[in-house]
Amino acid sequence: MHDNIADRKQSRAPSPLNGRTTTQVPNPFRPVHGVAPAIVLCAIAALLVGCASPTDPDTPRRRIAEPSKYFLNTLHISEYDEGFDVSELPDGGFIFAGRTWMAHTASIDVLLVRTDAEGIVLWKKTFGGVYEDQAYSVEHTSDGGFIIVGTTESYTNGFTDIWLIKTDAQGTMLWNRSYGGTSYDYGLDVRECFNGGYIVAGQSQQSLTGGKYAMLLRTDELGNEIWNKLYGGRDGDIAASVDQLADGGFVVAGATTSATTGSSALWVFRTSPSGEILWDRSISGAQSNIGTRLHTLADGSVAVIGYSMPPNSQNSNMLFVRLDPAGDVTVNTILHDNAFGTGIDEAADGNFVVCGYTNPYSGDASDIVLSKVSRDGNVLWTRLIGGNRRDRAAAVVITSDNGYLLTGSTRSYGHGDLDLLMLKTNDIGLYEE
Repeated sequence: MHDNIADRKQSRAPSPLNGRTTTQVPNPFRPVHGVAPAIVLCAIAALLVGCASPTDPDTPRRRIAEPSKYFLNTLHISEYDEGFDVSELPDGGFIFAGRTWMAHTASIDVLLVRTDAEGIVLWKKTFGGVYEDQAYSVEHTSDGGFIIVGTTESYTNGFTDIWLIKTDAQGTMLWNRSYGGTSYDYGLDVRECFNGGYIVAGQSQQSLTGGKYAMLLRTDELGNEIWNKLYGGRDGDIAASVDQLADGGFVVAGATTSATTGSSALWVFRTSPSGEILWDRSISGAQSNIGTRLHTLADGSVAVIGYSMPPNSQNSNMLFVRLDPAGDVTVNTILHDNAFGTGIDEAADGNFVVCGYTNPYSGDASDIVLSKVSRDGNVLWTRLIGGNRRDRAAAVVITSDNGYLLTGSTRSYGHGDLDLLMLKTNDIGLYEE
């Protein structure tokens, strides 16, 4: 672990990911080095609602109900803005985390955006140095502030480090910590623990010639490391999503190749409060299976969204898996062909809402996918949302009025560049006539 960052790095070897890690850094929304074939950016989805032609976000629209409730807004800061995670706040507003291009440093920075309940931006903050720094997960903390995790190239002893940032309620940084060795380390998900401190899920490569491990990092309230556990590591294993259970332990979803003979397997494991594995399950087959995000239910069972890639194919299928509290698989099904799954949450009726995006075999005209899914994996309805360019959802949350709030990125709406997406729908996935 490194201490608080005081100075930017003055020099560093160029990243071998391809000179620019913008489209190569592993995250929960795209295949991982050593786990699946590389897919450009945070791949995923398919959705079924016809949308109007591209418009500026300030252009008036007819709504299906109250204008304050359902909207499609975009945030344009630069030619490159993306949202990777979102949470609803107690006052009904939202916090978004992602990345943006900074012209003055010619680099990517962490982006944190606070909006009101109508999706109107109240403030936005950026954090970063002269290399690429990005946020993949954000959570509203019990003190009213925010905890953010992602990756940093600017503040690291290696090529990338895990970057944990704590802010106050106004987005002012209170402290930050980076963690990692001399190779690649990625922070992909963070949760505040009910007994204090934080749990981070991600991936760690101990050396350039070493394996890639799934990783859990437990810290105290100030980001000081309590323990750090590595799992798997023969080739390419990753912890993409984590949640804390009632007993103080954790459940993790991601992917492993250590338990297979070739293709990656969707991997779910449960640990003790100190990170020791209690059980683990891998869902494998001829295809490569990847878990991108999980949701735990009140009874301790787990629902996972992800994707499956058949052998010798560039297409993917949205995958939904459920496990009971003992880790036994009760549902394993494909929800949509030619799509990635990126987000999941539990609806008020006990079913699930999932999101992702379509995976066109040729071209980049992906659409957002928003679906309601029953507890046994049956698709109840699907909306496809998008224009004639790239539109992708990275995360979805159920809101206090039982609507759905998504974030991601869009080229069809807004200014035509890659803009951060803020999409609020009602409980059947509609946001305008």
